[in-house]
Amino acid sequence: MSWQPVSTPKRRTVSSGRLKAAEATDPYVASAVELTTPGHDGTAAMARTFVEEFARIGWSRDRIRRMFRQPRFSAAYAVFQTRGDEFVTEIIDEVLGPEPNTEPDGENQSG
Repeated sequence: MSWQPVSTPKRRTVSSGRLKAAEATDPYVASAVELTTPGHDGTAAMARTFVEEFARIGWSRDRIRRMFRQPRFSAAYAVFQTRGDEFVTEIIDEVLGPEPNTEPDGENQSG
């Protein structure tokens, strides 16, 4: 028996689908476009969706609020940067209801 090299299978060129290499002339370059619709606040709708989705997976109100302040959550952070903390709190309260009052109501306080 003599030693024979094993041939390497030839790579098949992928001409379509997700494995196809991007080409410089490819007309399907991913790009983001902001669309405005008169009478529709897209930023508020997006913020509401974030609150709903993260509440459904079990995140607390405080954790959701912190998410809006973290740059790694880029879309939520953009809401926070453009509209501010008060807006974020209003959206959270609108979706989840007002924050429960944990302070004593003052009936049993002395003074």
